[in-house]
Amino acid sequence: MKISKLKIQNYRNLTDVNIELNRVVVFIGDNNSGKSNLLRAITLPFMNDEVGSINKNLGWNDINNLAKERYFAFIKENIQTIINGNVNLDEFEDIIPFVMVEATFEPDGADEFYVHRWINSLDDEKPVYSICYKYYIENPKDLLTHIQNILKQETDSIENLKMNLLPIEFFKYVIMIPTTGEQIAYNELANFKYNSLAAERDDFSNNSNRLGSKSLVNLLHNKLSDEDKVKIEKSYGKFFDELKEISNIEGVFNWQENSELENAKDFFDEISLLPNMPSMSSLLNNVKLGYGDEYLNTQGLGYRNLIYLFVMMNSLEISSDMALNILTIEEPEAHLSTSNELMLASYLNSLVNSSSQLQVFISTHSTMFLNKLKLENVCIVSQGKAFSLKSELKDKQLDYLAKKPNLDFIKFLFSRRCVLVEGPSEEIFIRSYLNSQTNSLHDIEVISLHKGFTKMIDIWLKVNEDSTNRLGIIRDFDNQPNAQEQHEKYNKYKNVYVTTTEQYTLEPEIVSTGDNYKKLKAYFEKFHGWTNIDTPKSLSEKWQGAKAETMLKFCKDIGIEELSEIELPQHISRVLHFLQSGEKQ
Repeated sequence: MKISKLKIQNYRNLTDVNIELNRVVVFIGDNNSGKSNLLRAITLPFMNDEVGSINKNLGWNDINNLAKERYFAFIKENIQTIINGNVNLDEFEDIIPFVMVEATFEPDGADEFYVHRWINSLDDEKPVYSICYKYYIENPKDLLTHIQNILKQETDSIENLKMNLLPIEFFKYVIMIPTTGEQIAYNELANFKYNSLAAERDDFSNNSNRLGSKSLVNLLHNKLSDEDKVKIEKSYGKFFDELKEISNIEGVFNWQENSELENAKDFFDEISLLPNMPSMSSLLNNVKLGYGDEYLNTQGLGYRNLIYLFVMMNSLEISSDMALNILTIEEPEAHLSTSNELMLASYLNSLVNSSSQLQVFISTHSTMFLNKLKLENVCIVSQGKAFSLKSELKDKQLDYLAKKPNLDFIKFLFSRRCVLVEGPSEEIFIRSYLNSQTNSLHDIEVISLHKGFTKMIDIWLKVNEDSTNRLGIIRDFDNQPNAQEQHEKYNKYKNVYVTTTEQYTLEPEIVSTGDNYKKLKAYFEKFHGWTNIDTPKSLSEKWQGAKAETMLKFCKDIGIEELSEIELPQHISRVLHFLQSGEKQ
């Protein structure tokens, strides 16, 4: 069993999301793109396995801002019509904000039993099973009357009345079958549960006296059977009796027992000390964790996070009568070293493969959790939108990405300014030049990619369609005018700029630019002992035939006096200018 599709409308910054899912889903995206909101939205139709609560009420800030803006714009445009009671109720109902999360299931064999009532539609005679969480205004007419009464008193401005014009107490939530609106029974939802591991894990066992994690306290509490709790209560009573015997503290209170006043006991009954049994959570919260012979709070932050994740994931009990257990993990890489990231990624893979009843959703900024052989698991989140590589790319394109060596996928997609080049020489040359510009800041990322720029541009444009990010492409002249035309047609996009070299390689391009030849001749004679480089052509040929270390040494020397005024080749200069200013030359 797995959730195969997810639709989200108007939840926080997620206006309209419709994505296909695998049993492992990895959300990647920039900060504030909506990854955490996606993880939270996934859990809304289901029960929390940690505390068993099904309270799914949302708040004002959980409703999408664009949806609220459309609603308030409607009110502003129709103030008098609303006051006069002439607003069309159906038209008003269509503009009222709501939050919706719809999950579609793909049952496996006998798992169909758990979802057989949730038929949403028939697709090629194959049933589609879905449930929907909806947070909405139950009675639009009552809301309209409420708004009408407010506007009769205050018509000048609605800017300071927004929370009164859309009061949260008018909202309710329901978990239902989308096509029929029939509510899902509690006993049906009980077969679908989730566990969430949020990014805020830094306080785990940070307190030297307590466990330090509410999640772990709840975990321990839920692992205790009724029989276990009875044993704890008896043990607490035994501890209290022994405490009284050791301290003889009751003698302090019962002074009348040994008083010289003969009738003291006639006035005072025996004072007894009774155990004040703390709540189970209070008892568990005073447990102190250790790691080996040391307390856990003395370990490093990263190691505490690693232990926390392993303990919580290992605690998942996936019973045979559970239809689906959902696990969401936010930024599992937080504070972890590379080796520990690798170990955690390996454990997650093992965990998923151990049970067909577990589905894992991860949000991350680390490529360690991206399996190049399973890029169909990746969902890209950008500016409140999301799409899965599984549905957006063909198998050949996924294979193409998988074969790219050392391609930093996240860096390419989400850098604010990125330039793709064809080889390592161009990469280190541009990086060295940018580093030598010590009088200005830049945020340009340079990535070497051998071939296939058009496919990469298509993916980048999908992610950065409405963003202010920019992509530059520097490709080699290969005497293939059709390929050059296919690449340079992307210059029609305002945030993409493609240029092509005039020479076959970088070295003669540098030599032939401006007055570079004279400076380069002097540099190579002085620092490399080169002779017979009396023409630009002879210098270019000697440089092309030199070892790779020569280009590396040249790049390291950029910025020294002899190379301080070296000009960039035009195709590179134009791209860098575009990335920094947005202007194409």
